[in-house]
Amino acid sequence: MGELPDVDQAARALADVRRRQQQVIDLANIPNWYWWVVGGLTVVLAAGVDARRGPILGAAVSVFVVGMVATTLYVTVRPARRAQLRNGIVDIRGVLAILSFVALVIAVTLGIAFPLQAAGVPMPATVGCLAGALVMGIGGPLLMRFLRKVMLDNRAGSPR
Repeated sequence: MGELPDVDQAARALADVRRRQQQVIDLANIPNWYWWVVGGLTVVLAAGVDARRGPILGAAVSVFVVGMVATTLYVTVRPARRAQLRNGIVDIRGVLAILSFVALVIAVTLGIAFPLQAAGVPMPATVGCLAGALVMGIGGPLLMRFLRKVMLDNRAGSPR
């Protein structure tokens, strides 16, 4: 059997483990640009709906679907091939933050679009989705910053 590491060696090894854990968590981060792209694609879809013309709606749906699939695959598949997060790293705080963010985007979008539609304002879905896109673009990075903190708090060996 080898000798036990001294205190400095153990501290360096622990620091290395924590650094590698942080690198894995950072791979799970959704980049800021993604939120703006999703918001923009939603506005494109809403504009197609508001146009009320088949070919325009068909084009908008196509752009939305292709754009969402491509960007979502890009931000999820590449990092997942490099490292996997362990179960339990996102706790109830993270789940509630995600659900609250989704609820906020929906509330803002519909809370603007429906009254505009009732008032006869043109393009109500587009305007509502534009507001929702702004919430996504601004709030998405804030959500990711919070989720990163949650994951760092829940990584193996973190003090609770």
